[in-house]
Amino acid sequence: MDCNRNFGNIPDTSLVLLSFLKQKGCQNSELKRELDDLDEQLKLPTNHNYFESDGELQTDGHNVSFSYREILHELQHQVQPQVPVNAEEAQAAREMAAELIRIADLLEHRLLSQAADSLTKKLCRSQEQFWASHLSDGVKALLLQVAGAKEFKKELVEMAFTFVLMKSVCEHVPEFLFRLYGTVVQYFLPHRSH
Repeated sequence: MDCNRNFGNIPDTSLVLLSFLKQKGCQNSELKRELDDLDEQLKLPTNHNYFESDGELQTDGHNVSFSYREILHELQHQVQPQVPVNAEEAQAAREMAAELIRIADLLEHRLLSQAADSLTKKLCRSQEQFWASHLSDGVKALLLQVAGAKEFKKELVEMAFTFVLMKSVCEHVPEFLFRLYGTVVQYFLPHRSH
């Protein structure tokens, strides 16, 4: 997939990010477990299956019930991942992730390591509401340092560097995976301007 030509047809960010993380692999066994847990949570059914209570009635006379989607919504801090509806969408996400990995590989290990260390320190010291800003600053600094990135669309490079920086931080602090995943997906929502 040549993502430079097909940028308008980017698969769902949540799906691409999950595919990126799985294809890139994990050096940290705790991060691998966190990624497996995230993958399982994102595979929840997208239809409206409900948990029914044992007959407890609400004040309006209806039974108490919760949809999987509502529970996922609570767990993911308002990240609503789109589980692939077909094999074509899943394949497109895998191809896009592979292209982003190729772009991310332009980063020198030293540059990525320094950026990840700096970002990890900032995230540890700040509230989650500021994480997107710290992540954005880290990516912007990397964009200025990598000359070879100019051959790709800026949006793709930004996405690749964001994903690889997130993964590097999570290699140091695996328990950040769920929250950073949500931050990154929210950051790339179409209505958000960068």
